[in-house]
Amino acid sequence: MAPKRITKSTPATIITTTTTHVNNAQLKALIDQGVFDVLAARDANRSRNDEDSHDSRTGVRRQAPPA
Repeated sequence: MAPKRITKSTPATIITTTTTHVNNAQLKALIDQGVFDVLAARDANRSRNDEDSHDSRTGVRRQAPPA
């Protein structure tokens, strides 16, 4: 006769969540701060000489040659 197999089960993990109520003004402030942070990071990382910039940034405007 074959030996009996014993299986042990591990207890399920319990996840506890906390709900915090936020009013419209608080939500708008959080969104505004997030937008501000993203735009600030974008501006800090923007290079004026990348391939998407089709401008020499010399401050001189090109003029069309006389016709």
